[in-house]
Amino acid sequence: MTRQGSGIRDQGPGKTTAEKPRILIVDDEQSMREWMRLLFQRDGFDVLTAADGVTARDLVTREYLDVVLTDIRMPRLDGVQLLKAVRDLSPDAVVVMMTAHWTQDSAEWAEARELGAEALFEKPFRDVNLVTMQVRQLLESRRLRHENAVLRQTTAAQGFAGIIGRSPVMLEVFRLVETVCRTNSTVLISGESGTGKELVARAMHTLSFRRGQPFVAVNCGAMPEALLESELFGHVRGAFTGADKEKKGLFEAADGGTIFLDEIGEMTPAMQVKLLRVLQQRTYRRVGGTDESPANIRIIAATNRALPKLVAEGKFREDLFYRLNVIPVTLPPLRERADDILLIAQHVLAKYAREMGRTLDGFSPEAAGALRAYPWPGNVRELENVIERAVALESEPRVQLGTLPENLRSGRPSTPVGGGAGNGEVGEAGPGFNLERHLRDIERSHLERSLERSGGVQTRAADVLGLSFRQFRYLAKKYGLK
Repeated sequence: MTRQGSGIRDQGPGKTTAEKPRILIVDDEQSMREWMRLLFQRDGFDVLTAADGVTARDLVTREYLDVVLTDIRMPRLDGVQLLKAVRDLSPDAVVVMMTAHWTQDSAEWAEARELGAEALFEKPFRDVNLVTMQVRQLLESRRLRHENAVLRQTTAAQGFAGIIGRSPVMLEVFRLVETVCRTNSTVLISGESGTGKELVARAMHTLSFRRGQPFVAVNCGAMPEALLESELFGHVRGAFTGADKEKKGLFEAADGGTIFLDEIGEMTPAMQVKLLRVLQQRTYRRVGGTDESPANIRIIAATNRALPKLVAEGKFREDLFYRLNVIPVTLPPLRERADDILLIAQHVLAKYAREMGRTLDGFSPEAAGALRAYPWPGNVRELENVIERAVALESEPRVQLGTLPENLRSGRPSTPVGGGAGNGEVGEAGPGFNLERHLRDIERSHLERSLERSGGVQTRAADVLGLSFRQFRYLAKKYGLK
């Protein structure tokens, strides 16, 4: 089972963007439960109740909760044991204990505080209005702690949770991610190849209540249908030829955490049906098996294709699209965030200079201008590749214009898009097209042909391509050419 978030929360003090703060009241006395339910409903809370600790623990497993208000002494599972379960299952929830047996000075309360309880209400309550007010104050403190953590990350990296950027369009993305990361809703991230969709998915996981559990990424377009089904769901022994032992799938490996399904638009119709069932039932079945296993995971999908267009063409299930598109996040291409280009380039430069033991402190004005002017069809991934190459080849204290690739110096992409390697034609990228791999194939092809023409002499091959010997040697080593 999994916690069901039903909307977008901003974690404000007792108010949310799309729903009320949710509280679970746990007490074995029915009259106390009903009285407190009415008290908190009157104060604007969405209230759930449980008569014992086991029922409450099951609710914590299934539901997103802002507050758990629990009695200490209960049948089946007491308040302290429930507190431990809440801290494991929903670490962001505020936990408040209530009892007629402890005091603020007791050793038992000291232990509960160490386990994560944030307040103790002694029964009978002296002031019922004080109870709701203190709960709201605890919610506000939680919100401020979260905002301060995000602010520290943003200030340190000039970005957000590892994503570099300060342009207006990216600040909007950061705000959306920060809002939805604390829900359990399914997210669909759209954007061109190389825009950082997996980075955004990882940020959502890192900032969510699932952050202590696994993050598992899988490329749905990189595997045939039979292999993808086995990878996602696992298989039992004898399920097919070669299945000589049981295999745990990625859904099981991600239990309690997040699974990131990249290139979801490449999934076959049969696999779309199976994924839809997981989203609807929150269970899955191993290939060749009959037992249902709970899917206690958050699903984040990503695509570089227009899924509404695929739906209209009958290539993608409409019901699956709506199940995935609960919260849509669209990432802008790098050409639409020019303010971020040099910021990202400097960050990547420092990273590769550190890895290669080089001392480089930036870019010459000409190189910086070329970086900003280039349209970056491969987005951030292409920029990172260009900077890695420049760090390896640059002999000056700063990256110079002449060290950058020729097409970047000219300000326009000179490689074909979607056409055959090296044919000079520019075509439209088709399904499954990978720009980064395409560019690597073209670069390798030119290097191989130049070596053939020069009889294997690298200095001559470098002259053919207009490269220095050092540049050619680096690229030859990169592609394993002799």
